[in-house]
Amino acid sequence: MSYTDRIKETKLCWLGLAEDAAFSGRFPYVNWLGLNEEYSISVPLVLGFIITVLFLQRAASLLPWSDKTHESSAQRAQHTKVLRKQMTPIGKFALASQTERNQSIITFFIALSNKLGNQPMGLSDFEKLWKSRIKSEKRHERFGFCVSKTGGYFEKLDKSFHDYASDPPHPDSVEETKDRIVDFLTSPIDVHDKLWQVELSRGNLGASGTILHSDELKDKGHNSETLALFRNHHCLCDGVSLSAAVADLSNESKELREKILNTVEIYKQRILRTSFIRRALSFIVGSLTYYIFGSIVALTLQAWNMVVSSNPFEEFMKRGSSSERSVSWKYLASVEDAKRVTKSIKKGAKLNDLFVACLTSAIERQYESISKSNSRIGNKIKEPTSVNIIVTTHLRGGIILPSESIGNKIGAFAVTTPFKSKDGSSIKRLRTISKALQLMKRTPAPQISYFVTSFISNYLPKYVAQYCLLKFNCHSVATISNVHGFPETIHWAGNPVEMICAFLPLPTGIPIGLVVT
Repeated sequence: MSYTDRIKETKLCWLGLAEDAAFSGRFPYVNWLGLNEEYSISVPLVLGFIITVLFLQRAASLLPWSDKTHESSAQRAQHTKVLRKQMTPIGKFALASQTERNQSIITFFIALSNKLGNQPMGLSDFEKLWKSRIKSEKRHERFGFCVSKTGGYFEKLDKSFHDYASDPPHPDSVEETKDRIVDFLTSPIDVHDKLWQVELSRGNLGASGTILHSDELKDKGHNSETLALFRNHHCLCDGVSLSAAVADLSNESKELREKILNTVEIYKQRILRTSFIRRALSFIVGSLTYYIFGSIVALTLQAWNMVVSSNPFEEFMKRGSSSERSVSWKYLASVEDAKRVTKSIKKGAKLNDLFVACLTSAIERQYESISKSNSRIGNKIKEPTSVNIIVTTHLRGGIILPSESIGNKIGAFAVTTPFKSKDGSSIKRLRTISKALQLMKRTPAPQISYFVTSFISNYLPKYVAQYCLLKFNCHSVATISNVHGFPETIHWAGNPVEMICAFLPLPTGIPIGLVVT
């Protein structure tokens, strides 16, 4: 079976790690693998947070570093001429916590193929597509905004499409493509001028190295490719919002929206078939165990990891072993094959468990390679028995409803994984990691991180946000995220999308990032 057929049959790009997005087994909104039995946010939790936030807001307004300023009537009159939109708390935190070395910039590429005799998509084609599908949609209006110089707001821009887009020469090697991606990840964006940028280029199929199965496509009559390299500041939106924008640009956008709405309707009908007593009992028991006891567990584990954890790569970086950012992409396995392996090893294990286990194994090999280089010059470092991994999640189940606007609804938590285990068993590693992840999924750790981040970004100075991001990472060695794809091949202006690959902005102190699609 060909590479393309495998992807189409297993729906690799569509499913991704949807089973684990936003703890879908516990408190999701909806996701593509099926809907869940419980609501994501309880009424007592919402009321409690509202009261707490109102109290903290009043207290924080008295702080000397509060960013709220009093304006004259003339200044207010001037500001009313500019259309403004409130930034999300995560967006504010992304701005406040970034450093010169660690920019809060999301980068991804989309590679399209084209058959011999057909016209490949160019910049003018993409411009028409963008104006008809994104610029005209209210839920994507943030793409036309910038950050106000006074801070905390988006302001409407009057820019043309070509202020954001360009068509440079097509890369003629995979190394050149990697260099462009690294430049996109590390070069600052002037958020007061624009929040996103795209480069569109066309060339021979396989030249850029982005389409891993280019040889199979050549046998089917494809001869050229289009590479869309995109980046945006994290204050604009998260990866799930970008996935929604990619879907809306496709020829299949209408069908994809209908699938979301049908999934929501099925969920509603299933809730209505459940008896009132059962729903009430589930609500009461779930609120007590998840939000009360779960919060205690989450906060205890967070405090413990902040105190006792260590990052072995920190020693290498202190000794001058740090290097510049590098990127790569690779096809590992189909979703069905990964599921089969995961289920055979541990009942109840999820796909995310498997990829976290693969990540820790790769980190061990990288550590061994660096250790050998340092041992030759007499540097010996004590090996830790465990390391922490940051797992990011979307708080709405990994999707955005057709009526919702793009934004930043993400949380994260740190999970402890075995490192340099004595028996070296990959099976035992997966079981241990699966158990640790299942424990964290029974806690509201992502929601807690979201609310704490919101408070810090709204009421505390910038240096506090940078300090908290560094400390709350618990000396983690890597961060992992997942991006939802699509059930079948989608098309832009009639051209099939062959590859979508994203790259994370690395928080300060974390040297490795992984995106699974």
